[in-house]
Amino acid sequence: MIKKSAGIALRRSPAMKVGASVRRRAAAGLASGRSTLVDSVLMPAAQGSAARVQYAAVLDGHTLNLRALLPAGVPVAAPATTGSDADGRDAEATDAEATPRAHVLFISGGTRIRAAARLHRERDGQTSVQATVLLGEDIGGVPVTLGRWTLGLELDSGAPAPLRLQLIGDGAPAYGGPTRPLDTCVRTGRRHRLGLTPAGRLRLTIAPAVARAEVLRVNRAFTGTSVLFAVYGPDAARAGATPPIVELVEQQRRTVLRHTAEPLPADATAWRVTLPLGRLLDSSVRQTWSLRLVPGPRGGKPLELGRHGHDLRSPRKVLTPPKFTVRAEDGTFVEVKPQYTRRGALQLVCTPRKLGTP
Repeated sequence: MIKKSAGIALRRSPAMKVGASVRRRAAAGLASGRSTLVDSVLMPAAQGSAARVQYAAVLDGHTLNLRALLPAGVPVAAPATTGSDADGRDAEATDAEATPRAHVLFISGGTRIRAAARLHRERDGQTSVQATVLLGEDIGGVPVTLGRWTLGLELDSGAPAPLRLQLIGDGAPAYGGPTRPLDTCVRTGRRHRLGLTPAGRLRLTIAPAVARAEVLRVNRAFTGTSVLFAVYGPDAARAGATPPIVELVEQQRRTVLRHTAEPLPADATAWRVTLPLGRLLDSSVRQTWSLRLVPGPRGGKPLELGRHGHDLRSPRKVLTPPKFTVRAEDGTFVEVKPQYTRRGALQLVCTPRKLGTP
């Protein structure tokens, strides 16, 4: 209890706020210096063989969004901006969609994968390349696999051989505010991270899924609650597998209670655990319970049930399930408040009504 209180006090101390401010200024300075390096050193050294990345990010866990400016003098057919068909659409743009004149290249060793991109004429006369690429063959996207992929461009210049350009830039931008880019695919669990090679080229790193237990819904009842969750990653259960065991852990007294989950129909990864809180609660004190999965046959650490596959910087402030009341066996009414920790783990804070505020 003392250790936990000290940790909370440290996180809320003015010293930590100063540290966060220093970190933000350092990150901003690093980004500015990196941008200067790209524009003053790397791009001139490329001698017109590289496009300047203006924006690159994986926003929803599996979709690459890219925008880059082509160097001046690149012999590529200019994108059309005039002429409409019967539907009012740009006629030549429609042709460009049917036959892309630009592609994003994914390069890993001797493997090259192409994904269609779009050319766009900017107001200042420059030409940009824009692309939205779904990552992963098993979800209908490009067949990129685990590992590192260097990104480039391939342009139809009218010559027999396409023109290939490097993609040089600052990598993924920094974000502020309550959300952040989601780098983990919610369907496959694979993690996608954009970065730079030592030469400044844009690089995509794809890492395997990490095991996690994701809360789908918290159901309320007068006698307790049931939590619906799914298991992702290498420890995900398969059809016919042994049901996972959920441990209900009381943080103050270190009480551990075990409950076996039951499968949900039509989804081999989804489960339901029913918690009869009315029978389990000590109605004389306030209790905080957390939930975790007992490691499977392969061992490892217990998995905390929570909300991990999200784009929120502070899930505890944003994800606020409604409170509900449970009647204990001795007739006492207990208020149950589901909440999420900073790491996204689910907690059930149970407060007897006689101890709470009226």
